[in-house]
Amino acid sequence: MSKLPIDKRFLDLSDYARPFAIKLAKLFQSTWVGAYTFTFLFLLVGVFSSYLIYKNTWLTLAAILLPIKSLLDAADGEIARLTNTPSSVGRYFDSVSDFVINLLLFLSIGIHFELNILVVLLSLILFQLQGSVYSYYYIIKRHQCNGDTTSRLFEKEKPVQYPRDNPRLLNILHKTFLAIYGWQDFLIYKLDPNAISSKELPSWFLTLTSLLGLGFQLLIISVFLLLGIHNYVIMFFLVPYSLLALLIIIIRKIKIS
Repeated sequence: MSKLPIDKRFLDLSDYARPFAIKLAKLFQSTWVGAYTFTFLFLLVGVFSSYLIYKNTWLTLAAILLPIKSLLDAADGEIARLTNTPSSVGRYFDSVSDFVINLLLFLSIGIHFELNILVVLLSLILFQLQGSVYSYYYIIKRHQCNGDTTSRLFEKEKPVQYPRDNPRLLNILHKTFLAIYGWQDFLIYKLDPNAISSKELPSWFLTLTSLLGLGFQLLIISVFLLLGIHNYVIMFFLVPYSLLALLIIIIRKIKIS
């Protein structure tokens, strides 16, 4: 919860790996290991987990790797803050890597169980939108209380180029990010545009919304793998979790104006 002032922090269920990520980042703070290293590592870990699911082997390891991915995902931002090396390239590379992992996870499960590809892709889209609901309200909260402003509600404008950012790579990643997430952010905004001008979002609401965060979503998949019911992942995010996302939006509209 490093992105919010101490007195504004809430119980973020999707960010369970953060305390360990802070310790991990401090451990490597004075070494050559930086944010990009952790991002590449979590991408490799996520891809390998997807491969194990596709091959239907070592599923316990595949399950364990998903929380490890979340740990490394949190560590890249922490070490960037500790070493004062912000990077827009890193910010977009992180998000694009998340999508690659999500895509491979859903395709691996869908192909292994010979599910209808359209159903799998629809479930993936809704999975992404659920995460966008969390991001939308979390970013609003950060702006409401002068927290971290690295992430923006709308990313269409040219991003800040930091000294270590390669301009060409930044341009490519920014356009890729917009292709993947731009429409999602716009859709969530259209579902609840008044959230931006609402009173400060309370902690209990953010904790509820954190159920939709990527870290918690991956934790659910991990549990399904451990229980041997990962064939239900596609339908779980297709129906009940999508209804939860809609319920959270309705709660915001009714309870917080």
